[in-house]
Amino acid sequence: MGRNWEWSFDCGREKRLQAEHAAAHGGAPVPAKPPLHSHDGTMQSFFEKGWASPTPVQIQRYINPPPPIGLQLKANQRLRDLLGI
Repeated sequence: MGRNWEWSFDCGREKRLQAEHAAAHGGAPVPAKPPLHSHDGTMQSFFEKGWASPTPVQIQRYINPPPPIGLQLKANQRLRDLLGI
């Protein structure tokens, strides 16, 4: 796979995650079909594969990232006791 194909795949993935984030926070619907990325069929194909690649768990983690472990340690005395901090 060429670098441009990888770039198209990565762009498709990132655009999908951005669209899901916008839909969750701004109310804009996620397009049913991936947007046009390139007039080259191979590049567009890899973009569409990237668009379809995020799992529901990855989308949720992108929309609502988990808090850093440092904040969890401050809030959770039992966890601090278990780790000996």
